[in-house]
Amino acid sequence: MYYNQNSIYDAAGGGRYTNVKTAFDVGYEAATQGRGSDNPTMSVKQFYENRLASYLKKLPSDVDLSQIPSKYRGNISDFLSQQKQEYVNAANSVDEYEVGSKDYMDRVSKMNQIKNSFENLDKQMKLYGENKKSLIEDIEGQQTSLYGENQANVNLLRSVYNEELDMMIDETGNVKFVGVDGELSLNDLPDYSIKDYETAKNMTKMGVDVYKNALKTGQVLNPNNPMYFQYQNTLRQMIDQGGEATLMSVLYDGLIGDVVMADSMKDEIQAYKDGAMSFADLRNAVVDNYMSVLVQQSTTGAKQRKVNPSNSSGGDKDVSFKKDQAAFNYYKKYLDANKVPPLPAGFQVRPETDIDGNELDEPTGKMEIVGPKGTLLFDPNEGLDPNLFYQFMGLDHRVWAGSVVVDDINTEFSE
Repeated sequence: MYYNQNSIYDAAGGGRYTNVKTAFDVGYEAATQGRGSDNPTMSVKQFYENRLASYLKKLPSDVDLSQIPSKYRGNISDFLSQQKQEYVNAANSVDEYEVGSKDYMDRVSKMNQIKNSFENLDKQMKLYGENKKSLIEDIEGQQTSLYGENQANVNLLRSVYNEELDMMIDETGNVKFVGVDGELSLNDLPDYSIKDYETAKNMTKMGVDVYKNALKTGQVLNPNNPMYFQYQNTLRQMIDQGGEATLMSVLYDGLIGDVVMADSMKDEIQAYKDGAMSFADLRNAVVDNYMSVLVQQSTTGAKQRKVNPSNSSGGDKDVSFKKDQAAFNYYKKYLDANKVPPLPAGFQVRPETDIDGNELDEPTGKMEIVGPKGTLLFDPNEGLDPNLFYQFMGLDHRVWAGSVVVDDINTEFSE
């Protein structure tokens, strides 16, 4: 038999539950028409958002959510009337007793208790209004963090602030909400977390920074690099400062590159829920996971790096390597002075080696420039042959043509 959503929900008592898990289960049953879903959390989230939207449509357009809801005004009015009457009775009889006597003190105490209950109720209803306004704004703004336990809490709070529960006030002015399964004090309502955009922004900035650094230097972030440990420690500190709310936001909210980290860490998360993994252990697992992301970002930056002269072999100018007249002029200054110019990433200067790449047992004093396309041998005392060097660096032949052309380049330059 087909049941519509409202009938299932209403038959189970609707949102009139004070237990987080029960409220979630009832919402899930209603949200999925009793047929289940692959993502219970998102099903309940969509369901309570629809219920909230339906509730808001019934309110006047200029409603002030900080004011007392009409449903609860009767309860409050009855409470105030009863307390006022008791206050009047105590006030009228206090003069009948000797100041300082037990009866006198009892009545004064009663009057103070009633006065305090009025003040406490006022604070409670202001708190109710403020919390209600914040929750609605966070739900409508998609600010609530998406991990399951948090969404279960938001679902329960939504039923409280949608006025689906009855309200009672105790003699001290504290507000309680009554459901079919018990009572829940306003002071004991579960908290909820919003998405941690600040931490996500800082983590995203780390990714941009390592990418830019690799793009500039050609160096890939790795555990031997001091920056690796700096990023690692910064990540740990950020998560520790935010606590579980930040850790879960990083895992579930997909704010960093639109990737939901929890999808690839299900075993660790389950171990944490089961008590088999501590907060610190899960935090470290998350940090290690993101460090691998930063390494990948760095690797991508290094691969996409535009070839720039390296300062490792001398020189103080950061001139982009281009196959044009400007590059020819740049290198010509060094070659005319018999100096090795700063070289682009992917090139290095090293002592002469044998055919297997090992340093010679009896070095000749010559050096090698090693690049992506081969090796160029030169004598530091004699400098570099300009024609060989220009071709080795890949300069357009129209730049270096006209100089003396070497017939057999392969004697010293191998493709």
